[in-house]
Amino acid sequence: MTGTGTRPGYRRAVRLGRVVAAVAALVGLPLFGMYRCQQWQDVPVESVRIARQVRVAGFEPVAVVSWSPGDDLPEGLAYFAGPQPYPDPVAAVSVPTIALQAADYVPMGSSSETRTASGSRPDHCAASVYFNPDPWAHTLDKQEVRAKLSDARSAGKSLILVEIRGCGV
Repeated sequence: MTGTGTRPGYRRAVRLGRVVAAVAALVGLPLFGMYRCQQWQDVPVESVRIARQVRVAGFEPVAVVSWSPGDDLPEGLAYFAGPQPYPDPVAAVSVPTIALQAADYVPMGSSSETRTASGSRPDHCAASVYFNPDPWAHTLDKQEVRAKLSDARSAGKSLILVEIRGCGV
C-alpha cells in the first residue's frame, strides 16, 4: 500500500503534534499576556509623566498611579486631597499640554464619582477631572495608595482624580 496515511505511526505522530501545539498555545498565550501586561506597566509612558506634573490649586497630591486597562497603554492617575468645597475644575486644575473644559452637566451633591472637566490634544492624549472618585477602582494592588486615600477621606477631605489617557510612549 502506498500513501502517507497508511505508514505505521504516521497518524500517531500527527496526533502527538496536534497535542503538543495545543499545549504550547494553552500555556504560551497566557504567559505572553502576563509578560505583555507587565511590560506595559513598567514603561514610563507619557500619560504617567504628565500625571506626575498635574497640579490642583489648594489641594495636596496624594499619589500618582499607573493603571492599565487591558492591552491599552497605561493611564496616569493623579489623586489629590483638599478642603471642602470642590474648586472650579477648569481654573484650579493644571494639566501640562492639555487644555480643560468644564463638563456640560455636573449633578450637584452627587455621592458618586462625577466627571467635571475634560480635554484632549490632537494626538488623542486626553485628561478628565473627577470629583469624589472611587478610591478602590484603580488601586487594587496598591495598598499604600488605598491607605492614603482612606486616611484623606476619613479626615473629611475632598478627593479629586485627574486621569490622563491615550498618550504615546
